[in-house]
Amino acid sequence: MPIINTRVDLDALKGTPAQAEAMRALAGTLVQRVDVAAYPAGYGMPDYAGPAIAPQWQDVESLATILRMGFADRAAFEAEQASGTGVVAGS
Repeated sequence: MPIINTRVDLDALKGTPAQAEAMRALAGTLVQRVDVAAYPAGYGMPDYAGPAIAPQWQDVESLATILRMGFADRAAFEAEQASGTGVVAGS
């Protein structure tokens, strides 16, 4: 797959198999898994003597990549994905 840095790069792929692949890759950026556990000051430092804290993973929506690619919002991205590739996001 070609490297996609801008909307111009993405638009250059319209009608090609690489477009579907690029849209799937962009869809993969819509959710990020982040650790939301509360950690005390100094946690992770060599001299930390407190208990170990398990991470608490949570999925968080992130539109940063698709916004940078020129999509107004998630709905606009999903509409283009569906019309350009025949695949609806999440399927």
